[in-house]
Amino acid sequence: MPITIAAKPESNLVQITIEGRFDFTCHAEFRKAFASAPSGANFMLDLSGATYMDSAALGMLLLLRDKVGGDVNRVQITNAQGQPKDVLTVANFGQLFRLS
Repeated sequence: MPITIAAKPESNLVQITIEGRFDFTCHAEFRKAFASAPSGANFMLDLSGATYMDSAALGMLLLLRDKVGGDVNRVQITNAQGQPKDVLTVANFGQLFRLS
């Protein structure tokens, strides 16, 4: 399964881990990961295992951003490497999300 969800209610954090390809095939699972999150939740998206990312993944990230009301501080994208990091950089997603 390419998406793993770990909710941490004590810190109001939902961690979403992506493995392999982050593309349209993940859409339903990714949407479910943040749609079921409690109101006011913060999100950490771990891309350490992601090997590929396309424009559909960027669109899913924008949906997540809409979920949190556009608050840059509520979504952190971590551990992007290789091609996924290049895609985030070219798309200037560092202005929309916290990248670390």
